[in-house]
Amino acid sequence: MGIKYEEFNDEEYAFQQLKILLEEQLGRDLTKIEARKIRWLSGWEQETVGVLFDLIQEVSGKETKPDNHKDDMREDFK
Repeated sequence: MGIKYEEFNDEEYAFQQLKILLEEQLGRDLTKIEARKIRWLSGWEQETVGVLFDLIQEVSGKETKPDNHKDDMREDFK
């Protein structure tokens, strides 16, 4: 049995995968500071990077829903 997220052990690979995923979902290139921070995150422990990658993928696959909490507001707090 291999180590989960083993592919993220390579910092450059992790950076490229996160960068591609984020740019695809944002529909734009990362700014210099965004890319620098993603490169920094890529150096974290492989499981942490892998979990972060999975979370971004999961969130990007969900549609934005309208704010339904407005209906839950009590009348006296409006």
